Amino acid sequence: MNDIDLSEKDSLLIFDFDGVLLNSVVEMSVTAYNAVSGELVTSPDNLPGNSAKLFLTNRYHVQPAGDALNLMEWCLANSTLPGNSRLKDSEYCSIRDGSDVSLVERTESFFSARKRFVDYDIHRWQSLNSVYEPVWEILKDRNTKKLIILTNKNSAATFTLCHHFKLPVLEENIYSGDGGITKINNLLKIHSRFQRSKYSFIDDSIGNLDELNSYFRTQEPVLELMLATWGYTGPEDQHRARQAGYPILDQGDLISRILSTKDLGIDMESP
Repeated sequence: MNDIDLSEKDSLLIFDFDGVLLNSVVEMSVTAYNAVSGELVTSPDNLPGNSAKLFLTNRYHVQPAGDALNLMEWCLANSTLPGNSRLKDSEYCSIRDGSDVSLVERTESFFSARKRFVDYDIHRWQSLNSVYEPVWEILKDRNTKKLIILTNKNSAATFTLCHHFKLPVLEENIYSGDGGITKINNLLKIHSRFQRSKYSFIDDSIGNLDELNSYFRTQEPVLELMLATWGYTGPEDQHRARQAGYPILDQGDLISRILSTKDLGIDMESP
């Protein structure tokens, strides 16, 4: 990973969404089930056996949204296991890579199932999501029209939930997973637009951080990668982050970064 001088003001702070700003794990379990089954249930209570609990336990493995289908298929096939049963990384990778359906197709299927849910009962869909406090409230209290979100979630859902929870993010500032686009490609788009020499990105997925680090440690621009500890993290993720040299942040640490204004690309004046 590139060395970075955090005292400089040219670095743009970018936020992942699910697992950093929003807790969508319950909604994601229901949507993944609907995508796999073709049904339209609206509660995790409708999922068979312990499949919903197994999904919540193992959600941290999932990176692109389409891979949630592979995980849900495993959860359904093993729904009699205790809900806290955890897949090893190698086991999850075997499940993920064993699909005969492309990631793009799986992602489109997941987003399509989410849209069916939203169209059927948007209020119920919204109720399965919650925001991470106090960081969400801190951002609400600032002028967030220049807040940049880099996410594997689809743009429509991200935009809708931001405004539902009173965070007025601009749609053009959401770099999403629509069309199966990767975070690497979206980061390149962000760089093309903003032309900063440095970017700071916080994500709860060690896999996402590793992929970005693998690419940008030999490419421009300079990228600082940080692990959010309050989201969907696995038992070894903090250890892996330390080994890779990623700063490990709790919400207090992130709030300090937000309030410092040194590496933010958003206007920090109160409305």
